[in-house]
Amino acid sequence: MKLKLSVVLLVLIAVLAGCGGQGVEPPTGPTTSAGELFQIALPRLVIDVDAEGNPSILGISPALLSTFGVDAAGFKLPPELVEQFMNAGVQHLEVASVGDRIMLFENGKPLPHLGWTQDSLNRMLDLLDTLKVENSATIRRILPIITRLGLDVVLRFPRDPGAAEIPFVDTSTVRSFQPTVTTEPPSAVIKFETRFNEQGQAGMMGLTADDLAALGMGDLVRMSPETLANFQAGNIQHMEIRTKPDGAYIYKNNEPLPRLIWDTQLLANAVDLYARMSPDAQLLPLIQQIAPYLDRADLGVLLRFPVAAGQAEIPAELH
Repeated sequence: MKLKLSVVLLVLIAVLAGCGGQGVEPPTGPTTSAGELFQIALPRLVIDVDAEGNPSILGISPALLSTFGVDAAGFKLPPELVEQFMNAGVQHLEVASVGDRIMLFENGKPLPHLGWTQDSLNRMLDLLDTLKVENSATIRRILPIITRLGLDVVLRFPRDPGAAEIPFVDTSTVRSFQPTVTTEPPSAVIKFETRFNEQGQAGMMGLTADDLAALGMGDLVRMSPETLANFQAGNIQHMEIRTKPDGAYIYKNNEPLPRLIWDTQLLANAVDLYARMSPDAQLLPLIQQIAPYLDRADLGVLLRFPVAAGQAEIPAELH
């Protein structure tokens, strides 16, 4: 125990020494909703990854940690993945927790990222329980802790000797970034609802599951009996998937879950990264045509599920 604690202190001291007194901003107050003291905010942490996938922080490598009896094999990245990043010209990836968002940057360019409120986060955790997701109890304990961390981690990869170094994004931008919401009219409007029957079969546009089966589309959308039973046990009567200029939303019984945040530039950055990472992907041309316009698409899909016996019906409210 003393040895492991000394390793933790060694890493922490090295991190603080290498950050040159860089200022930090805690994402939340010092106490939790239960009144317990918990607050962590650290300067930007840069992890260098070599061509073999071995990470190091200010010269503290897995090999050095192994001399202290710490097995760091789990921190190594597959060499094939590192090579893919290098071939795509990815010099660094940054992940930052800023309280109500997990920010993502590639070579200093922002990407679509996750955002939430405390209420939407709790609803997602309840949904994981309802769907009996493996380790949902552990996720429920850990996720609220992560949202209170002020952490900013950069993975830096080897770059071509002839390539100019790309600077990191300014730390103040990481904390204060907000999407630039388009005011252009919708590029497309697509809205419909799907109703699932007690067997998990879907009907839509006035067509029943039997109608769709007669048209050869009976298995187009189907829920497993286990999933349907979980939804009914959790009284989940409907879910809505909705795109807006500032992101993609999911509503459970009219109440929002965590959302995916985007704008025109963020979507373009994501498509560019995907094209460089997977230039031979079969769906790449389709993604390049559709994805950049998602923030201008007015899309809404309402999924209705059978109401469990004894439950009052919850009217759907389209957003």
